Amino acid sequence: MKKYLGGGREYHNGRWTRIPDAPSTASELHGPMCRIINSLIQHSGLSETSNARTALIGHFQRETTGGPEKSPMIAIKAIGPSFSSPKGSPLAFSNIASFFDASLDSEADAWTHLAQMSDCVKHIFTQQPNRRFFRSLLITEKKVQLFHFDRSGAQYSPPLNIHDHPEAFIRLVLGLTATDERILGLDDSIQWSTAPNGTRTAGSLKTIDCDSAVVTYDLVMGEGPIIRSGLLGRGTTCWVVRNERGEKFIVKDYWVSDDRISSESELLEEVKGLKGVCQMVSYEDNRAQTLDFRGNTSTFEEGVFQNRTSVRIVMKAHGRSLENFTSMEQVLGALRDAIAAHKALLSRHIIHRDISPNNILLGQDAAKEGLRGILIDLDIALKVSGLASDAHVDPKVGTRMFQPLIVLRSYEGLAQYVPLYDYLDDLEAFFWVFTYIILAYKPNGDRMLPNPFQERTLGAWIRHFPDAVYASKHIFLSSPTMVYDIREVIDPGWHDIYDDLFLGFRAFMWEEISGVKARLLFMGTTTLPDGSLAPNRFDPVLEKVEDHYARVIGLFDAALKKVGGTYPVSPSTSLSTNSGDAASEFPSVTTSATSIEDAFLVEKGPGSSFDGKAGLSTSCSTPCNCPASTAQPSTPPQRPKRRSEEAELDDESPKESKRRCPPGRRQIGRILGSVYQFCCTLFE
Repeated sequence: MKKYLGGGREYHNGRWTRIPDAPSTASELHGPMCRIINSLIQHSGLSETSNARTALIGHFQRETTGGPEKSPMIAIKAIGPSFSSPKGSPLAFSNIASFFDASLDSEADAWTHLAQMSDCVKHIFTQQPNRRFFRSLLITEKKVQLFHFDRSGAQYSPPLNIHDHPEAFIRLVLGLTATDERILGLDDSIQWSTAPNGTRTAGSLKTIDCDSAVVTYDLVMGEGPIIRSGLLGRGTTCWVVRNERGEKFIVKDYWVSDDRISSESELLEEVKGLKGVCQMVSYEDNRAQTLDFRGNTSTFEEGVFQNRTSVRIVMKAHGRSLENFTSMEQVLGALRDAIAAHKALLSRHIIHRDISPNNILLGQDAAKEGLRGILIDLDIALKVSGLASDAHVDPKVGTRMFQPLIVLRSYEGLAQYVPLYDYLDDLEAFFWVFTYIILAYKPNGDRMLPNPFQERTLGAWIRHFPDAVYASKHIFLSSPTMVYDIREVIDPGWHDIYDDLFLGFRAFMWEEISGVKARLLFMGTTTLPDGSLAPNRFDPVLEKVEDHYARVIGLFDAALKKVGGTYPVSPSTSLSTNSGDAASEFPSVTTSATSIEDAFLVEKGPGSSFDGKAGLSTSCSTPCNCPASTAQPSTPPQRPKRRSEEAELDDESPKESKRRCPPGRRQIGRILGSVYQFCCTLFE
């Protein structure tokens, strides 16, 4: 460093000589900065290694800025085991180690850069699925700031004068151009081999087996990885791998918050042997923590930063996700067996809480009854003592399109009336999954061509204001004219099962479940004056658990028989595991004494901590991945079969966030909620 600075070529008389004193536009900084960065790379020998680094000026999408859609930035082009070269372009999100953005000192703003970079970082995490964190620099003619992004949110440093502190500036540049991929924020337990043209040809994943011995799997290059969109939150990524004997497995990586009550591995241990439920092979805990990647967080206000821990679960592989079905018999059999698996989960006192097409896998070819659909993903599931959980319904938890009415309605609910999440909420989610399938697909699995009804209906369900989704779903269930509207727009191939299965399922959900719960909602409160939980007002509905599952599974069995399936109609059976276990008798609903803190009118917004003290960094974090309602699509997105980009709603913890303003401040609450929803787009 002394040799570089003492040469006088780039730095002389206390300033970087290439950087203009008074640039009129930020673009005047790009060329000089790019040359300085490349000179540092060359001086350090990083341009001569097999993992070479090069600074280039490129254009990248910025979705949330008010200006042009694209603007130039300096990107560090990278070669190495975690990077792949794009076709037809020297730069893409798949081969970038870091970004350096330029701004005039008079115009530099940390929050503007945060908004711009978060859009790019979301693409980075998708195109580089083994990313743990990402860092960038904002550089002016005088100063530099470091920005850090991970699954807990973002953090940035105070400005540093690059002319007064050249050594610190050099360290920042070299840190963000390092050839050690761990320093760059990449998980080096996952590695790829690349062809001379930069495309990936093979890959490996290293973890531990059930005996805690290190084992290396081969990545199945033609399948996956399956990546959840969004920057903040669990960041679930699933890898398809094979062992040395050719057996296929699914490796699930995700980030769990510290306040998670029970871990997915504990729940998977309890469901071993259950037919139709994913089976764990091994588990690796505490692989990394977001706290380890950051600067000092001790000065932040409480709740601003939530530490997350990386965990890895290896599970037995099954088929692809539900949306990859190829026949009516296949999708009906998968849904039927997934519902039966949900019943089996309940027999082990577990409620899933995130029923969606992504979490229902198709069974292997020629799978027998009970294995045609596999229920996966227990990372936000809850252990229960009866038929309801001890956690209140929360519109931030789950996948928005498939959330039940009672969950969506709680967004506007008074604190004392927000109910507990129960098994019927999951059962209703199965109905919305089935509805989505027949509206969006043909019986052979082909995607339906868009039509106005589909666009209007499914478009409303992916809106991220819960009250708007609730209104649309309420009409869908309760309006008599929907019977005829839906029949007209679905593919004629579904007509054979429309009257009995679909309308039967719809009538059951409205007349015996959702409609009844809506009438009972204000017949009692969730909390007593002393803060303890009151008796569950839904007990008269919940106690019919055996009948509920028998009715729904029976509808699917009858439909399968009608369309040519070989599966007989199942008689009503007692609620027990379907793996030969003894029947499990359910106790009456019991709840522990807990209090409820807020009522979801205003969800907790992105926290930031800045107390004006010199040298303190700033952190911003949001509790969900919701995009703003202003980004509501007019049509359901035309997507590949696998809905891997469906945004997760966070947080997975059953802990409630701070609740609403008093009723008299409802209007103010709505305004704050709108601002909050906009801020959420920064980290989706």
